[in-house]
Amino acid sequence: MLEHVISLRAEVREGAGKNANRRVRAGGLLPAVVYGDGVENATIAVSPKELTTALSNPYIFNSVFRLEREGQEPVLCMIKERQFDSVRRVLTHVDFLAVSPERFVTIDVPVDPQGKSEGEKLGGRLVVVSRSVKLRCRVKDIPVSVPHDVSPLRVSESVYVDEMTAPAGCELVYKNRFPVIRVARKRGAKVQADSDSDS
Repeated sequence: MLEHVISLRAEVREGAGKNANRRVRAGGLLPAVVYGDGVENATIAVSPKELTTALSNPYIFNSVFRLEREGQEPVLCMIKERQFDSVRRVLTHVDFLAVSPERFVTIDVPVDPQGKSEGEKLGGRLVVVSRSVKLRCRVKDIPVSVPHDVSPLRVSESVYVDEMTAPAGCELVYKNRFPVIRVARKRGAKVQADSDSDS
């Protein structure tokens, strides 16, 4: 059962391509498309303000929407692809993928370090090397984040992706083992340690 679904209104629009998209944006809307199993591919437009507001939640781009189009059945969907203006960094186009609660998706989910590490207590600095990790899960099981207890970490120690525990119903996806979190020496502390070793 999905606990977090956001309603989003959409207008059906005619035409596709750069010129059609420019006309949509000139009218104050965001061009988009919706496609997926059981849904006829359609060009649509949504309010950029409403979408920005809808994305102001802990799931951000992993949010699940109930896309409401006039005269049609609502569509459960997620953002599959998004394009940004390279200068203003605002959304310029969005692809919505129709999904079901049981559908498997592969998504990037933020890492959430929890606790205070032993290394920090001794003057070290916690560094999140990878701000997100990739998960495969059903739409109904999408988590807000991937928590990890960092309290045992000492200075110069790291947590690797294969040492993390995926949330219930999820599987970590990676090709190569890589560090996600580490405790680094503060620059001043490192210099002091080097000078002590030379004496």
